[in-house]
Amino acid sequence: MVKTIILHFISKEKITQIVRKFNFIKNYTSFFSNYWTDMKLYYKYSSIYKIDDYKKIEAKIILHYHSIEKGLIHNPIRPKFAKDKIKELHKWLKHQSVVDFYSNSQIQVTFKILKQYYELHEQLKVDISDYFPNSLYILYCKLINTNETNFSGSIEFDKKTFYMNTDSAFDKFSNSRKSIRNFTGELISEDLIELAITLSLNSPSVCNRQSSKVYLVDDYQKIQNILKIQGGFAGFSDNVKQLLIVTSSRSYFYTLGERNQFYIDGGIYLMNLLYCLHYYKIANCPANWGKTTDSEKRLSKIIQLPPEEKIICLIPIGIATAQFKVPKSQRRERKEIYRKL
Repeated sequence: MVKTIILHFISKEKITQIVRKFNFIKNYTSFFSNYWTDMKLYYKYSSIYKIDDYKKIEAKIILHYHSIEKGLIHNPIRPKFAKDKIKELHKWLKHQSVVDFYSNSQIQVTFKILKQYYELHEQLKVDISDYFPNSLYILYCKLINTNETNFSGSIEFDKKTFYMNTDSAFDKFSNSRKSIRNFTGELISEDLIELAITLSLNSPSVCNRQSSKVYLVDDYQKIQNILKIQGGFAGFSDNVKQLLIVTSSRSYFYTLGERNQFYIDGGIYLMNLLYCLHYYKIANCPANWGKTTDSEKRLSKIIQLPPEEKIICLIPIGIATAQFKVPKSQRRERKEIYRKL
């Protein structure tokens, strides 16, 4: 009855327009509400504004020790490198929230890397007492749980040994993949790159939408400018002659609940691609692209990507040198990430 009366005064087309406008307003409101919640959670739990609990401090510690690890693979090693990061580590390691977790894997490896750093400078006969006193070296030695006489924050490989497990069972293959930063400067054939890309297509994606894209950059000057914006490849970029850029397209996602799904799909694809590159013996190192829109505007002056696509990662690729080092990059213990609910 009511429907009949309404239809008498308003056409079906008009009703359809009203419903569409109502849904638009409802979705728009929900859009802001969801992103507002995301913003509040990131504000509260990230370490942008506050470093006030163990997890946030641990993140800082890992960033600093990994930076020192990368310094250890340089040849030659620059004396007194990462001085400010060493000072920061001293500060964070004595924080009470960290003291309670001295046995955790990431804190233990930090002690070991600091021990190696001190002993390296002793061997070089370089005095670092102004920022790394002997008393702290002795303390860190005492806090190490295991007696690893051969510990090193870097692992040395020859190319043949490094790739010996590319045809092995998955556990050996997976554990053999490492990020390589030392390239010869020779070019990888595009045919080989395309083989790796083709194999990577078996990556799972939400509802098989396959939002990921890969771009190859082989202009040397463009690569250097891009890596300068990225900022994490300093000291290793000279021999990078080819660069892959992995993106994920927002156009393949249609609900508010999927507002971050393109990162997830892109990340899944990225890991599969890294395995495929390793399988074809293409040396690679995923370079984080956690950048603001300002950096992306700078990038757009160098290369043009579709505006609907979000960069997931940059991957410098090349041929590994005959001998090279990689950071140890200590993994967490299973008990630190897994529990039954």
